[in-house]
Amino acid sequence: MLLCTFKYGRELELLRSIFFDTISVFTIMNPLSVGVIMLTLLDENISKTEIRKIALKASKSVYLSLTIVFLIGQYIFSFLGVSPDGLRVFGGIILLMMAINMVQGYGKRTNQTTKEKEAAEEREDISIVPLAIPITVGPGLTTTMLNMSIAATTWQAYVSGLSAILICCFACYIILARMPFIKEKLGVNGLRVLNRVMGLVVGSLAAQMILSGIAKFL
Repeated sequence: MLLCTFKYGRELELLRSIFFDTISVFTIMNPLSVGVIMLTLLDENISKTEIRKIALKASKSVYLSLTIVFLIGQYIFSFLGVSPDGLRVFGGIILLMMAINMVQGYGKRTNQTTKEKEAAEEREDISIVPLAIPITVGPGLTTTMLNMSIAATTWQAYVSGLSAILICCFACYIILARMPFIKEKLGVNGLRVLNRVMGLVVGSLAAQMILSGIAKFL
């Protein structure tokens, strides 16, 4: 009886961890803002089939990038001698800047110059560059993956992180593939409201990362 209770307790804890990791990754990934940027880079007469192909390729690229960062990111920073606590604080500051930007209703910033944007619009395939990297997998999402990688000390944590990446990338594909329909139904104001709500969550995660890094450093 005790063994059965312990087993189900561990399973529930794993599911809870997957849920919270998924929420964290999804809000920082912000596929709705990515979708809006995608539509601005595409021709207005592009077919739905082409949009689905771009969404699938971009989501696969995001999945591969996040998985690599999550699995080996902490070892790279350990090799460079970077403190995990310092990385948490700096990552939290980046997320805090993103959160303030989102709450103000500006959406994702791609840090692209005018020439880079024009070059992206002229490319036949924008799915990997710039849609997957650096628009989706930017500094905020990268530091989040690194923070999750540092915190992963058990196999359950690795299962939780990899599951969250898979779920979020699948959700990202669904949203990007259906972005014309979503934008039509929600409108600009609806997208901005959702973006502000996500900004509150990202801000909370940022504050938690900063306080956790400072506390462990002290």
